[in-house]
Amino acid sequence: MIPACEVKQSNPQVKSNPQVKQSGVRRFAWKKFALLVLAPLMVLQPSALAVGLEDTVMKAMVDEMDRSLKRLRLGGHPPPYFISYDSTETDRFEATASLGFLTGRSHTRWRSLEPTVRVGDYVFDNSKFYADASTGVGSAGLTIDDNYDAIRRKIWLGTDTDYKSAVEVLEEKKAHYKRSNIDNKFDDFSKEEPVVSVGKSRPLVVDESVWVDRVKRLSAIFREYPNIQLSLVNFKASVCNRCFVSSEGGRIVDDTEDWVLTLAASTQAKDGERIKDVEVMVGHKEGQLPPFEEMEKKARHLAQRLGTLLVAPVIEDYDGPVLFESQAAGEFWEQMICDNLASQPESLSADTVSVRSNPFAEKIGKKVLPRQLSVVDDPFATEYKGMPLFGGYHFDVQGVKASRVSMIEKGVLKALCTDRSPTKYSKHSNGHSNGFGGSTSLTFITSDSKRTAADLMARCKELARDAELPYFLIARRLLDPTGAPLLQMPDSQSSVSTSSDASILPKPIILVKHWVDSDKEELVRSARFEPITVRVLKDIDMVGGDEEATLMGRGTDNFTHLICPPFIIKSMEVNKDTATREKPPLLENPLSEAK
Repeated sequence: MIPACEVKQSNPQVKSNPQVKQSGVRRFAWKKFALLVLAPLMVLQPSALAVGLEDTVMKAMVDEMDRSLKRLRLGGHPPPYFISYDSTETDRFEATASLGFLTGRSHTRWRSLEPTVRVGDYVFDNSKFYADASTGVGSAGLTIDDNYDAIRRKIWLGTDTDYKSAVEVLEEKKAHYKRSNIDNKFDDFSKEEPVVSVGKSRPLVVDESVWVDRVKRLSAIFREYPNIQLSLVNFKASVCNRCFVSSEGGRIVDDTEDWVLTLAASTQAKDGERIKDVEVMVGHKEGQLPPFEEMEKKARHLAQRLGTLLVAPVIEDYDGPVLFESQAAGEFWEQMICDNLASQPESLSADTVSVRSNPFAEKIGKKVLPRQLSVVDDPFATEYKGMPLFGGYHFDVQGVKASRVSMIEKGVLKALCTDRSPTKYSKHSNGHSNGFGGSTSLTFITSDSKRTAADLMARCKELARDAELPYFLIARRLLDPTGAPLLQMPDSQSSVSTSSDASILPKPIILVKHWVDSDKEELVRSARFEPITVRVLKDIDMVGGDEEATLMGRGTDNFTHLICPPFIIKSMEVNKDTATREKPPLLENPLSEAK
């Protein structure tokens, strides 16, 4: 369990998560690449909706939704039984610089609309089936001017397209079920209590000249390191205003804010290996970002870290104990736990397309982790040990109120993060939809262990001696899969083939040999983890007792924190990456030549 300390929370119905302050609102929607941020809301009763409904976007959505429910019908087919509209208005300032000069600057506003039209009923509808028909209009743009007629027309066209597609898919689904003699085991859509929560939209307030100057100054730091081939500094400040309505009576208006500064740099070893890394700093408001002096330090540390890796020896093939610490521990849990704690609807296809199965789907009530570990997903968390957290929200993509979910208790799987698709183990949503299924948000992996860092090191030495190894490996940092593409450079790709249930951990950036007898540590490069499955969780030998928050990237403009302890995997294969590489440039970096 998480040790107790002061907690602030805005929702009295949510159990407090010790060491975590809880307040604010944030929507997460990877389906639409929305921003991951938090901001306070004012919750109103339905009778107080008059002001909110006067908003042009919401009024247009409600009016067209009511008209469609009453009059939209294709001859011989049923009308929609459920409609929802999700509109997001984003106001963003962005600046990018390299070597002290701007490479891009923009301040943009845009609105998107995502209609959802369901035909049939809650038991059997057009969802969870892949047919030849189009799946609908998807996300479309809206005018940023508050023109009722223009917005209403776009909603009308989107609804029409979505409805026609839904009718066609439903007919194909019925035929497929009849032809294949399939029983509908579970309802297609759960009935949930509609949420009414209306806040006030707002614009972005940012001093653009200040941040242009900062990104230029930060990017100029990399001029001092000629071994850096490419580098950039990117800053984004965004306010995202969401308006959601549903035919069940859901009405949500909220605003969210996100400030993100990213430093990225790359170098290349003599053998052609690309070595790159990123540093990301986030805040829900400007004051939560670190001081400029700390940003400068992070930029220099990034350049120096890559310089050290440039001359580090290449790893030898290894099979033995690995200690995962800090950011590397977070990336491990993200891949092996978070991806498997999300409930996914069982979809069928007319073409019987195979879909990756969730290895935890049939393990409810069974032991999946060591007894000293518990896992909680808490969307209401906003702060941990003084650090602002990303990944929280109050209402999910389907407009369902979020909830804190205890997923693993003392190693035993108790629940998954669910959306409105009923399954064998969940009849209702717990407010964790990301638009494609269930999804984790802010995940706390906590340990009852009292083991210290010294205990972990001693155990690694013992395991190495048992395996007759002169050293063991410590993984401290893995390449963030989200930040990796920032520099738009080819990476060496492993040619290792994997089974459908196997995962490959991200490329190690800080991987250290720790010699058993001398305690000497040596940084190594050019390593790759061999593919692993959830069975590796059985090889967790020892867990530390000190959790740490790590920022995880989950797609474009999408970040969430994961809190976890360090741990030891008793035996892992870590081998040399033998993929083909590009040759380094023939000439030296011109910045290294004397002026």
